[in-house]
Amino acid sequence: ELVTVDDPTWSERSARVLALLASLNLFLALFNFVPLLPLDGGHIAGALWEAVRRGWARVRGKEDPGYVDVARMLPVAYVVGGILMVMSIVLIYADIVNPVSIS
Repeated sequence: ELVTVDDPTWSERSARVLALLASLNLFLALFNFVPLLPLDGGHIAGALWEAVRRGWARVRGKEDPGYVDVARMLPVAYVVGGILMVMSIVLIYADIVNPVSIS
Protein backbone atom coordinates (compact mmCIF):
# COMPACT_ATOMS: atom_id res chain seq x y z
CA GLU A 1 0.00 0.00 0.00
CA LEU A 2 2.88 2.37 0.55
CA VAL A 3 4.00 2.11 -3.08
CA THR A 4 1.19 1.93 -5.60
CA VAL A 5 0.67 2.74 -9.25
CA ASP A 6 -2.28 5.09 -8.79
CA ASP A 7 0.03 7.74 -7.28
CA PRO A 8 -1.69 8.77 -4.04
CA THR A 9 -1.27 12.27 -2.72
CA TRP A 10 1.48 13.23 -0.33
CA SER A 11 -0.93 13.46 2.60
CA GLU A 12 -2.30 9.94 1.91
CA ARG A 13 1.20 8.48 1.78
CA SER A 14 2.27 10.26 4.94
CA ALA A 15 -0.90 9.08 6.70
CA ARG A 16 -0.11 5.49 5.70
CA VAL A 17 3.46 5.79 6.92
CA LEU A 18 2.28 7.25 10.23
CA ALA A 19 -0.27 4.43 10.59
CA LEU A 20 2.49 1.89 9.93
CA LEU A 21 4.75 3.51 12.54
CA ALA A 22 1.88 3.67 15.05
CA SER A 23 1.11 -0.03 14.59
CA LEU A 24 4.79 -0.90 15.00
CA ASN A 25 4.92 1.18 18.18
CA LEU A 26 1.81 -0.54 19.54
CA PHE A 27 3.25 -3.99 18.79
CA LEU A 28 6.52 -3.16 20.56
CA ALA A 29 4.65 -1.81 23.59
CA LEU A 30 2.50 -4.94 23.86
CA PHE A 31 5.49 -7.23 23.28
CA ASN A 32 7.31 -5.46 26.11
CA PHE A 33 4.59 -6.63 28.52
CA VAL A 34 5.38 -10.32 27.92
CA PRO A 35 6.09 -11.66 31.44
CA LEU A 36 9.72 -12.59 30.83
CA LEU A 37 12.40 -10.94 32.90
CA PRO A 38 14.45 -8.89 30.45
CA LEU A 39 11.21 -7.23 29.38
CA ASP A 40 9.11 -4.91 31.54
CA GLY A 41 6.48 -7.61 31.95
CA GLY A 42 9.01 -9.69 33.89
CA HIS A 43 9.48 -6.90 36.40
CA ILE A 44 5.71 -6.50 36.67
CA ALA A 45 5.36 -10.26 37.24
CA GLY A 46 7.98 -10.10 40.01
CA ALA A 47 6.11 -7.26 41.71
CA LEU A 48 2.80 -9.12 41.42
CA TRP A 49 4.38 -12.27 42.87
CA GLU A 50 5.66 -10.23 45.79
CA ALA A 51 2.18 -8.77 46.38
CA VAL A 52 0.63 -12.25 46.29
CA ARG A 53 3.18 -13.56 48.81
CA ARG A 54 2.58 -10.63 51.14
CA GLY A 55 -1.19 -10.96 50.88
CA TRP A 56 -1.06 -14.71 51.52
CA ALA A 57 1.17 -14.22 54.56
CA ARG A 58 -1.16 -11.52 55.89
CA VAL A 59 -4.22 -13.79 55.44
CA ARG A 60 -2.47 -16.62 57.28
CA GLY A 61 -1.36 -14.26 60.06
CA LYS A 62 2.36 -14.68 59.42
CA GLU A 63 5.01 -11.99 59.16
CA ASP A 64 5.92 -10.25 55.92
CA PRO A 65 8.07 -12.62 53.80
CA GLY A 66 10.15 -9.70 52.49
CA TYR A 67 11.10 -8.66 49.02
CA VAL A 68 11.29 -11.07 46.10
CA ASP A 69 14.86 -11.46 44.84
CA VAL A 70 14.39 -10.94 41.12
CA ALA A 71 18.15 -11.35 40.62
CA ARG A 72 17.66 -15.10 41.08
CA MET A 73 15.89 -15.05 37.71
CA LEU A 74 18.93 -13.66 35.87
CA PRO A 75 19.78 -17.02 34.22
CA VAL A 76 16.29 -17.04 32.70
CA ALA A 77 16.79 -13.44 31.58
CA TYR A 78 20.08 -14.39 29.91
CA VAL A 79 18.47 -17.30 28.06
CA VAL A 80 15.51 -15.20 26.90
CA GLY A 81 17.84 -12.38 25.81
CA GLY A 82 20.01 -14.87 23.93
CA ILE A 83 16.99 -16.37 22.19
CA LEU A 84 15.78 -12.91 21.17
CA MET A 85 19.23 -12.02 19.79
CA VAL A 86 19.58 -15.29 17.85
CA MET A 87 16.08 -14.92 16.42
CA SER A 88 16.87 -11.36 15.36
CA ILE A 89 20.10 -12.38 13.65
CA VAL A 90 18.48 -15.32 11.86
CA LEU A 91 15.53 -13.23 10.67
CA ILE A 92 17.74 -10.37 9.47
CA TYR A 93 19.97 -12.86 7.62
CA ALA A 94 16.94 -14.57 6.05
CA ASP A 95 15.55 -11.20 5.01
CA ILE A 96 18.82 -10.26 3.29
CA VAL A 97 19.46 -13.63 1.62
CA ASN A 98 15.89 -14.49 0.62
CA PRO A 99 13.62 -11.46 0.99
CA VAL A 100 9.87 -11.90 1.06
CA SER A 101 8.21 -10.98 -2.21
CA ILE A 102 4.52 -10.18 -2.31
CA SER A 103 3.26 -10.95 -5.78
